[in-house]
Amino acid sequence: MPSSTQKLDTNAVWFVTGCSSGIGKSLATKIYNAGHRIVATARDVTSLSYLPDGPTVLKLHLDVTRQETITKAIADAVDKFHGIDVFINNAGYSLMGDTEGITDADARHQIETNFWGPVHVTREALRVFREVNAPGRGGTVIQISSMGGWITVPGHSFYHASKFALEGFTESISKEVNPSWNIHFLLVSPGGVRTNFAGSSLKQSPRHPAYDDPNSSFSQIIKYVTNPDSQSTWSDPDICAQVLFEAVVGQYERPLPMRLLLGAESIPLIKDDIERTLRDIDAWEKETVRCSPNGGAVLDM
Repeated sequence: MPSSTQKLDTNAVWFVTGCSSGIGKSLATKIYNAGHRIVATARDVTSLSYLPDGPTVLKLHLDVTRQETITKAIADAVDKFHGIDVFINNAGYSLMGDTEGITDADARHQIETNFWGPVHVTREALRVFREVNAPGRGGTVIQISSMGGWITVPGHSFYHASKFALEGFTESISKEVNPSWNIHFLLVSPGGVRTNFAGSSLKQSPRHPAYDDPNSSFSQIIKYVTNPDSQSTWSDPDICAQVLFEAVVGQYERPLPMRLLLGAESIPLIKDDIERTLRDIDAWEKETVRCSPNGGAVLDM
C-alpha cells in the first residue's frame, strides 16, 4: 500500500483503457515489464495478445461508450486484485472535418468516447479508491488528454470540445475530493505521437463544399497530419509511456502536476497561447474592471 513516503511498488494495480495500440499498448507493456499488475482493456480482447497470460495480467473487454462494460470490467478487476491503484483513461480517437459537414451522430460519438467514457470510468475509480481500497490507500486517475485540450486547430472542433470538457471536468473534480482520501489526478497532454491516431484511429468526414479550398488552413492541417514525413518527427509512444510511468511511480517524492505535457512541440505552442491570452487581458483590463464597479469578489481556489 503506497504511503506519502514511498513509491508505488510492484503490488500496484493499473487499470488502462484503450490498450490495443498506441500509447495504451506502450503503457500496458511498460507496466507489465516493470513487474506491476496490469488490467489491460480494449473493445477487442484479442488485440491484447502481445501481453502474456499470467498472475499479474488481466485482459478485459471494455467499450467506453457502454457503461455496462465499464462496470463489469472494473468489478472483474477488483475481484481478481482486490483493489486498483491507478486508472488511466486512454481510449479515444480524433474526428476531423469541417464543423458544418460533420453529422450530429458523428459529433455525439466523439463526445461519448472522449469525454463521457472517461467520466464514467472516473466515477467508478473514485468509488473504488474510497470504498474498496484500504483506508488511506487512495489512488490516481490519469486522463490522456491532448495538446488539443488547451490549443486548437481548424477542422477538429468536436475533438477539441471533447478534450476541453475532459480537462474542465478533471480540474473541477480534483478540487472536490477530500484530501484525506489520498486521490490524485493528472491530465496528460501529448503533442503528435507516432501511433494509429493519424491512421486507423482518425475518422475524417467528407469535406463541406463551402470550405473545400486546397489553400485553407484546414486543408494544410490535413496534409500535415496524414503526411508520413510529418509523423516521423512526432514523439515515440514507448518513451511517452516511460515518462508517464516514472511520473506516477515517483509522485510521492515529486508531486504530480495538474497537467503533464509530452512532446517538445507542445511547450512553445502552449506558452504562445498563454502569452497571447495575457496580452489580451492586459489590453482589455479597463473594460474588464469597468464591469465590477464595487471591485468584485475574488475566490481563493
